[in-house]
Amino acid sequence: MTTSTHLIYAGGTFGSHGVPLSPLSAEVFLPVLTKLVNQRCAGTLTYLDNSIVKDSSALTPNDFVHFYTLIRHAYEQGKKRFVLITGTDSLSFLASFLANAFDGFANLSLIITGSMSPLLVSDNPDFTINDDSDAWQNLTLALNNIHQHGVFVAFGGQVFLANNTQKIHSQDSEAFVGDTTSTKPPKHLPVLPNLDNLNSDITIKSIYLLPNQTAQLADELTQAQHAQAVILIAFGAGNLPKSDECVLALQALHQQKIPVVCTSMCAFGGVNANYEAGAWQYKHGVWSGENLSVAGIYGKLLWLILTGRLTLDEWVKS
Repeated sequence: MTTSTHLIYAGGTFGSHGVPLSPLSAEVFLPVLTKLVNQRCAGTLTYLDNSIVKDSSALTPNDFVHFYTLIRHAYEQGKKRFVLITGTDSLSFLASFLANAFDGFANLSLIITGSMSPLLVSDNPDFTINDDSDAWQNLTLALNNIHQHGVFVAFGGQVFLANNTQKIHSQDSEAFVGDTTSTKPPKHLPVLPNLDNLNSDITIKSIYLLPNQTAQLADELTQAQHAQAVILIAFGAGNLPKSDECVLALQALHQQKIPVVCTSMCAFGGVNANYEAGAWQYKHGVWSGENLSVAGIYGKLLWLILTGRLTLDEWVKS
């Protein structure tokens, strides 16, 4: 770890305390963390001032833009290494968004981490360190890998590419899965878009398939016409029931330029068009989520929406 690493504390389980757990404020938690770092590391932490500290289940697109803007401003001032501590509920969603936002910046390092149990003993008012927690291990993992260029998630002893991770366990310390290698060549983009004044009041709707009547799916698709995009969480390799009503609803969304992206409810394998039960939708404007998780799709869609590039061509090439 070096003094050029800048930490952003955004709350989550990592900095939670009390019964029931809730995130401590930065003013309370960061001095405790600083003391621990000074005791255990040959270096110090530098913090970026951050006004959003909350349980990650409450994060919104506005908050995602806030973290992007915070990091972008610091990057433009010459800072290149960042560790973001957040909660695990929406960690994959935020990580995917930031990975798409900072894609290809060869001299930027950003690692998102958190924990499944708090750094501090929850019911001890003296803020005692919980050595059985995974919090310190995850932070150490992030700091030890901050020399890598790119955007990553460090969790449970592994470092994943941030564009496509998924939380698969609600309790275990090895809660995430994801990709660990990249085939994209490094590049440096000259400009990061300024989102400070953009309207980020965005709705990305999700539809989770269940063995209901096809009329239910058609109704949900019809109700999605207020959204900027739809994530269709389908069976198996992207299979879903077909009906004339579903076809009409998909065509209506396509005509309104509201993309529908199909993914699988399965944790692994992604989607394909091998079965007619899944292939039919792609003839009516549905985009393939390929091997991206729900969080990976959400983060990519949000970035394309905010930057005004939500087209099939941009979806495929990015």
